[in-house]
Amino acid sequence: MKIRAVAAAALALAIGVGLTGCNMISPQRTEMQYDASDGVSADLGGVSVQNALLLTTESVDEANFVFTAVNLTNAEATVTAQVGASSVEKTIDHTINNRLVKVGFGESGSEIVSGDFVSGSTFEVTFTSTYTDDEGNTQTAEQTVIVPVLGSEIAEGVLGEYATLLPEATEPGFTETEETIEEEVGEDEGEQEQLDTEIQP
Repeated sequence: MKIRAVAAAALALAIGVGLTGCNMISPQRTEMQYDASDGVSADLGGVSVQNALLLTTESVDEANFVFTAVNLTNAEATVTAQVGASSVEKTIDHTINNRLVKVGFGESGSEIVSGDFVSGSTFEVTFTSTYTDDEGNTQTAEQTVIVPVLGSEIAEGVLGEYATLLPEATEPGFTETEETIEEEVGEDEGEQEQLDTEIQP
């Protein structure tokens, strides 16, 4: 009986050690950092960038750059994003109701940047923040992230929540206003020719 008890205890110990070993080797999923949205985030010390996205269609070489920046300090801060040849800079207040800045959507409107954007791919963006720490010293933080480019060849193929955030495509040549003016002038000239013909003897 004693031998069986010792053997059972040894087996239980071996199983326990094996399970513990699995936990030591395998990372805990609750400690993994991930973005729970379509965009990506950047940790810039006193400034947090959240849900950065580039929204475009393949018919234009433009994208609407969308992200949210939050000032985590007790003083005014700035955040700059370098997107290809385009640079976007925003100042963020530190008051409780104004420490969050929406870029590319909401009241701020679109934030159009230029580049070779292809929907379904990614684009490298470098964020830089300048802020004042708790000791009154000026700090600068920088992080480069890979931002997803979302969109479609046609606007109708874009998810509903992003459809209104796409950059507007512009066709070369006449603008809509110019085309309308040309049509009106043509109509007036035609009417004048018809009137001249009718009044001739």
